[in-house]
Amino acid sequence: MAESITIRKRFVSIVLSWLIFIGLDFLFHASLLSSYWNEGIPALKPLNDLAILIPAGYLSFFLLTALLAYVFFLVFKTKPGVNKVLQFGLVIAVLYALSNFLALYSYINLPVGHLLVFNSVYFLEVFTVTISLYFIGFSASLKKPALYSILIFLALVVSGIVLQNL
Repeated sequence: MAESITIRKRFVSIVLSWLIFIGLDFLFHASLLSSYWNEGIPALKPLNDLAILIPAGYLSFFLLTALLAYVFFLVFKTKPGVNKVLQFGLVIAVLYALSNFLALYSYINLPVGHLLVFNSVYFLEVFTVTISLYFIGFSASLKKPALYSILIFLALVVSGIVLQNL
């Protein structure tokens, strides 16, 4: 009989996947897409307000990561094949990004191009979180995945800082 994923391993998977989520978001929004935030679009809050609210955004990422983990470990009680995880991640990421795009399009006055770019980033983030949940949650030990997750997070943040300063 296959070993079930412990609560501790699920929680560690959520926290480490959340770090990767934050790192990706920082790389994209703080550097690669910074020009979008500097346009002064009336539908967006001023940059000073946005900076103060970053913790709220990161908390929302934690809640989304927890939701993804809940669904992921509900669907995959035992270690699935990588193809199943990729398929699951693709479906979840498309559904999330598309539903978020349509929701924002229905009431926020942002250019469609911005919405497409932002939701493409969401797609990548949600897909990556799903993959990281797999590799962390179904690992034999948490030491290597924890180390790799922290290194990935640091690499993403350092890359974002470097790109900001080019």
